[in-house]
Amino acid sequence: MARDGYKILDSDMHVFEPYDLYEKYMDPKWGERIPRGKPRTKHGQIKFTYSDGRPLRPSGTQALAATTPKPNSGESSPGESQVAHRYAKPLARGYDAVSQLAAMDDEGLDVAVLFRTFPLHCDDSLEPEYANALCRAWNDWMADFCKADAKRLRPSALITLHDVDLAVDETRRAITDLGAIGLCLVPEPSNGKHIHDRYYDPVWREAEKLGVPVCFHPAASPNQDQAVHRFRGQSNEAVLINAFRNPIELMFAVGSFCAGGVLERFPKLRVAFLEGNCSWLPWALYRLDERWEMRKDYCNESMSMKPSDYFLRQCFISVDVEEDLLGDVVKRIGADNLVISTDYPHADSHWPDAVNHFMAMEMPSGARKKILWDNCARLYGVD
Repeated sequence: MARDGYKILDSDMHVFEPYDLYEKYMDPKWGERIPRGKPRTKHGQIKFTYSDGRPLRPSGTQALAATTPKPNSGESSPGESQVAHRYAKPLARGYDAVSQLAAMDDEGLDVAVLFRTFPLHCDDSLEPEYANALCRAWNDWMADFCKADAKRLRPSALITLHDVDLAVDETRRAITDLGAIGLCLVPEPSNGKHIHDRYYDPVWREAEKLGVPVCFHPAASPNQDQAVHRFRGQSNEAVLINAFRNPIELMFAVGSFCAGGVLERFPKLRVAFLEGNCSWLPWALYRLDERWEMRKDYCNESMSMKPSDYFLRQCFISVDVEEDLLGDVVKRIGADNLVISTDYPHADSHWPDAVNHFMAMEMPSGARKKILWDNCARLYGVD
C-alpha cells in the first residue's frame, strides 16, 4: 500500500470480539460457565456474562464507583459514545474480518498484528484449566478470523500465567498449529508470582525457541494485583486509573525483564511493551541503570549488562500516534526499539486519522520508516 511512501505495520491493532465467540469455540464441557453476550447494537465492546447473567469480570463503566457520573447511558467503556459516529461501517458488519481489512485500508495499513480488547482470563480466582480454556477459545477464533487475508491479518495469541505447563502447551499450539506470530500477556503478577519469577522461565524459553515475541499489554480492571487499584472508588477514578494503569504496569514489566534477570537468561528472546506510551522510558532506564550500578553487588540474579543494554538489545515499546515527546525519546535512546499502533477500534483511537497524527510529529530523519515498518517487522519476524 505504501502510504506517503511508507509501508506500515500496526503492532497492536485491536478487534472487537463477537458476542458468541465462546459459545462457538469453547469446550462444551464448561456448560453454564461458557461466556455469552448479546448481539452488538452499537459501537463498543461486548460485556460477557455466565449463563445466569453474572459478569465474568466488571470493566469499563461497570467497574466505576456508584458515585461516578455516567453521562452516556449504556456505554460499555468511557468515551465510546463520543467516537461512535466514526465506526458506522464496521458496526454494520459486526466488526468482522472484512470490516477490519476495510479499516486498515482507510488508515493506510499494510499489515496488522491483532490483539484482544477485553481478555476474560485476568482473574486470580479462576482455576488454571478454565483460564487456559478461555484463552484457547479466543486463539482458535482469532486464527479463523485472520484467514480472511492471512498476509495482512496476523494473529497474536492469548497466554495466561495461571499454570506454567498449560502456558507452555498453549504457546506451542498457538504458534505451531494456529499460526500466531506473537504472544499477548498481561504484565501484572499472577497469584503472587511476578513475571520475572523463575517459575515462568519455561514460557520464556519456549517463546525464545519458537522465535516469537512476548508482548505485554495491561488489561482493564483485572482481578489481579494492579497498581491503580488504589484509586478504586476514589474521586475522579475514571481519569486516574486510565491515565496511570498501562504506563505504570509496563514500567514495572520493563524492570522485571531488564533488571530482574530474565533477559540475562534468555538473550535471544524478543519482548514488547505495548499501549502504555514510550515517553517515560528514557527516565526509567536511567533510573534502573543508576540503581543497578549502585547495588549490583546485592543482586541474587546474574546481570552482565546494564538494564538499558538488555532493553536496547531485545526490547520494543509502542508509540502513541500523538505522543509529542517522541522526539526526545529518539534523541536519548534512538529509534531502533520503537513500534506504532493505531489502537483501533477503541475510544482513544484516532482512527482513521491515526497515521496522519503520527506523520505530523517532528522526528529525526530515518526514524519514521523504522517506527512504521522496520522495527515492527523485526519484532514479529514479518517479511
